[in-house]
Amino acid sequence: MKKTVFILIFCLALILASCGKKPSAAKLETIEGVTYIHNPETPLHPDKTVSFEQELAIGKFDESKEIPLYKPSRYMVDTTGKIYISDESDKAIKVFDQNGTFLKSIGRRGDGPGEFNSIGYMAILPNGNILVMDFQSRRTSLFKPDGEFINSYPWRTNISRIYLATDSSYTVNESIYKEEASELWVKMFDFLGNELVSFGKFSSPEFKRITQRGTQGNIMVSMMPVPQSPSSKFAGDQERQWLYHCLNNKYLIEVYDQNGKLFRKIDRPYEPVPFTSEDAKKFLSRFEARPDSPAAKLAKQIELPKVKTVAERLLVDDQGNLWLETNEEKKEGEKTLRAYDIFNKDGFYDARVWCEFPPDLFIAGKMYRLAEDKETGMNTVNRYRVVWSKE
Repeated sequence: MKKTVFILIFCLALILASCGKKPSAAKLETIEGVTYIHNPETPLHPDKTVSFEQELAIGKFDESKEIPLYKPSRYMVDTTGKIYISDESDKAIKVFDQNGTFLKSIGRRGDGPGEFNSIGYMAILPNGNILVMDFQSRRTSLFKPDGEFINSYPWRTNISRIYLATDSSYTVNESIYKEEASELWVKMFDFLGNELVSFGKFSSPEFKRITQRGTQGNIMVSMMPVPQSPSSKFAGDQERQWLYHCLNNKYLIEVYDQNGKLFRKIDRPYEPVPFTSEDAKKFLSRFEARPDSPAAKLAKQIELPKVKTVAERLLVDDQGNLWLETNEEKKEGEKTLRAYDIFNKDGFYDARVWCEFPPDLFIAGKMYRLAEDKETGMNTVNRYRVVWSKE
């Protein structure tokens, strides 16, 4: 009897010890000046959760039953809470206060100074000036905080996105197009288009193409990205002027400083998610309506992957934490949740959270995202309160 009781107590002690076991620490090593942070499979705070409580939606009718924002596209938020949203309907940037009240417009449709043909990526500089890229006009314009036009300059190369910005420069993608493929670079330019820093050459998504003769004898080229093909994902830490990069077919995050120097690599054990027959069926179903179209022919030529890529997206929140959006999903009632791995400012695996929709921009304890309003079908820019669980 005593022996049985002892065995039971011993087993119970093992169970309690296992339940109270803390995650193992990350292992650090330095190789040729680069610090490698090898994180364990379990985060530092495995029970940490986050939720987003909506408190504002901009894009619906205002009190006068007018629509101040017809077709919102890109947006940004300044330190005072003012929200700047590009409206593709009239090629202007609409400014709203923190309560969602319309304040003013910046720019308008046109080719002149301070005018836009296609509003692209935007940034608010540390001094409060506003930087706007115009893809169709191939130029970048600068405005004062009150919306007054300062100047603009034409692009010398093909640039897009904005990862980092200072009062005198911005870090962007540069695409160099070639006959069979394109090259993707990340570079820092000043506001005259002069290259200041090159972060290096990175990987673009793989494309399949088909060339065929049109009904009038003209040559037509159709292209389609290969699902889950390896490509580079980026995020900028504006406060520290760091650039994060992940080639999304493996769990390895590279960190560059403002001078383009690679100084840190972050990894953790990870098992890729299988690309199932259901995923393949879902992909091919997009072309069932037009089975003879160039897109349908391309889809049939693509060799679908066996596993999904590791990272869908990177973003940095207002605390300097890096979020890595994975391809892992789970059902919770009617909801489909996706897993996000969060790394703290030191590169340690802090938490894994599950989100119903993708978070986008974090500012002053709030999260913003572009969403479709279920009632009207219109796009809105929504603001949410970020609620973390108590640890």
